[in-house]
Amino acid sequence: MKIRLGLDIGGTTVHGIAVTAAEPHDLVVETTHLTRKGADGVVGGALEMVAALRASLPADAEIISIGLGVPGVVHGGAVTHAVNLGLDGEPLDLAAAVSLGAGGVTTTVENDVKAATLGGLQWLRDQGFDVHDLALLNVGTGIAAGLLLDGRLRHGSRGMAGEIGHLVHDPTGPLCPCGRRGCLELYASGSGLRRQWAGTAAALFDAAESGDAEAIRIRDELTSGIAQAISILVYSVDVACVLVTGGVVSATPALRDAILARLRADENTSLGRLAGIADRVRWLPAGHPAGALGAALLGAGDEGARSWKW
Repeated sequence: MKIRLGLDIGGTTVHGIAVTAAEPHDLVVETTHLTRKGADGVVGGALEMVAALRASLPADAEIISIGLGVPGVVHGGAVTHAVNLGLDGEPLDLAAAVSLGAGGVTTTVENDVKAATLGGLQWLRDQGFDVHDLALLNVGTGIAAGLLLDGRLRHGSRGMAGEIGHLVHDPTGPLCPCGRRGCLELYASGSGLRRQWAGTAAALFDAAESGDAEAIRIRDELTSGIAQAISILVYSVDVACVLVTGGVVSATPALRDAILARLRADENTSLGRLAGIADRVRWLPAGHPAGALGAALLGAGDEGARSWKW
């Protein structure tokens, strides 16, 4: 049995899975470990996860590829600007280090949101959607998108495609850590919510429904910010589907309803009706391992897996 391993390395946990190499890429093993920081910690933690997954596989299993999704900028298997992993200096050639430690298994590294886009594509196809143009919008601590255009992951000239969190939403807004004011992720993200509200998004919507003026303001900013992010992705690259994921959205049905209502309100113009943005939105189910699954599928491009190309 041929196996692909996928590791989604986040700031808190490493989520690892093993799937069958052949479609439909059935899940064989799944586990999580705490993340270790710094270059040695990231490499060592990844190899520990590989060893743990390997130890849980059937005796006849052959690992043919390892994929890793990591936050930060990825170029040629090397990672930079992954501050949450303690990697903000010299590039770390993570692909080479993990491959060497794993006995020479082919290893691919990708930005975590871009890797999750492949996992999201797999989920959409399993639901019967034939998609070749997709944006996966991740509403997490920040907000960013992975783009799959004409069957290809779009990286951009400097690896920044889909980094929409620092588009300016309100030029008179608060100062962002990036140095600009009013960036989109200050409003449309988990950290943006926590910046202004002590409770959950569900509690925010309940308070707004009860007439709390401050809750209403924050709710409307959160809703309009995420709706704007979705609209930017549709109007800029005309993707067939925007697949939205992230704990804030997944855990709050009222927020999802409000986002769709906001998008549908824009259909009172001829351009809005032509765009039909609300109809392009899908919600990735809570708990779906899109990041780890997408990482596992990074190596599948060698065999022309479904619609993506390399």
